[in-house]
Amino acid sequence: MSTLRKSRKLYAIALHRLHDYKELLRIEMQLQGRGVGVQVAAYVLTGLLALLAITFIGVAVIVTAWDTPYRSEAAWLVVALYFLLAAASLYFVRHYHAESALTTLKSELQRDYNVLKESL
Repeated sequence: MSTLRKSRKLYAIALHRLHDYKELLRIEMQLQGRGVGVQVAAYVLTGLLALLAITFIGVAVIVTAWDTPYRSEAAWLVVALYFLLAAASLYFVRHYHAESALTTLKSELQRDYNVLKESL
């Protein structure tokens, strides 16, 4: 009988906390949404400008070597440089792990889970 009363109390506590979790999720998603929008705009602009800069650097290298016997080597060097930059970008993107957006909610859930686990 004691276990039944205890589980009813725990159920009531968990049900009460569910509203808190919902509110916390809403707040975190609003904060995360604003930050993500600004970051995406900044990354798109930075990527576009970097692409233009790299393209013109390649053109400048080829134009500089145009009247030399190394014209074709310069062109292939630019192609190799672009390939290496693309590979490095891919490596960075695949190995970069951003921090989770819901860290506060996860920590609250983990804390409440530990409390429930200890009380049973």
